[in-house]
Amino acid sequence: MKNNEARMVQIFDRLFRTVEGRIVIAQFPNWPLWTWLGATVLESVAFLAPWQRPLYWMGSLALVWWAYLEIVDGVNGFRRMLGSLVLIYIILSRAQLI
Repeated sequence: MKNNEARMVQIFDRLFRTVEGRIVIAQFPNWPLWTWLGATVLESVAFLAPWQRPLYWMGSLALVWWAYLEIVDGVNGFRRMLGSLVLIYIILSRAQLI
């Protein structure tokens, strides 16, 4: 039983703890995430029809950049895994495979 508990703690630490020992699951959004959010909101506004496609791609590229930053500089395993999953999702959804 102790080995299982120790293993679970080790997995938790590897996923959610930073090098400094802090637990991080979410952080304040950085500029690529704000750019994606802004582009997504503006894209959904109906009167901006000629701008919908450029806003869609601007938001997509911003989200790709965010995912790349998380993969490369994520503070813990969870953040790097989240960036990887988002990048895979973006690539598959933009290629219309999902």
